[in-house]
Amino acid sequence: TGWARDTQPRARGRPGMLRQTTRALAGMGGRAAGASSPGSAFAPHAAAGASWMQNRSIGKVGVPENYGQIDGVGTKFLGTPANHRELLEKRPVSPDVFDVDGKTHYQFPAVALSSITNRVTGCVLSGAVGFGGALSALGGPEALPVFVEAYKNAAPVLVFPTKLLLSFPFVFHTLGGFRHIYWDKTTVGIDNESAKTSSLALFAASGLGAAALASYTF
Repeated sequence: TGWARDTQPRARGRPGMLRQTTRALAGMGGRAAGASSPGSAFAPHAAAGASWMQNRSIGKVGVPENYGQIDGVGTKFLGTPANHRELLEKRPVSPDVFDVDGKTHYQFPAVALSSITNRVTGCVLSGAVGFGGALSALGGPEALPVFVEAYKNAAPVLVFPTKLLLSFPFVFHTLGGFRHIYWDKTTVGIDNESAKTSSLALFAASGLGAAALASYTF
């Protein structure tokens, strides 16, 4: 038929290949629309074929991924660079935080840092409670106080930093929990600007509170 002749292999030049691909795709679109024969499908369903070409899913449904490509050239005629494999390996890591050179595209805002800190402090508190519980379970209720006194005598210079490292997670996580309760109950302060302000205030209050607790001597 005329359709079959149109889709016969032509010279391996660019114009012939493009005409071959376009006509074949348009004919396939006509058949999908319900045409009775390939020859009669091309003309009345050219518009449907063009629409189908725009919405097709290459390599999944419809046209094979390598359909219409020139042997030994691939998709070079469409502008694909010769080093496309090398360029693919240099694509940024998803999510797009780091560029090819390793530098960051974005800086973490205060809200993101407070959210991350809230999770980290929760893990620190869980670890501290777990350590104290395991020590008491193995050595009895007096094991934890004995361990604390032994640590203070062995490394007195580390007492204040240790208390600070334990106080900050406690204060930050507690105040952060109150902030979330307030957000949940009132839905006030969740906008970007208000959340940034409360995040900065949370860091400041936690630092001061942790320093106060670390300075206190029982």
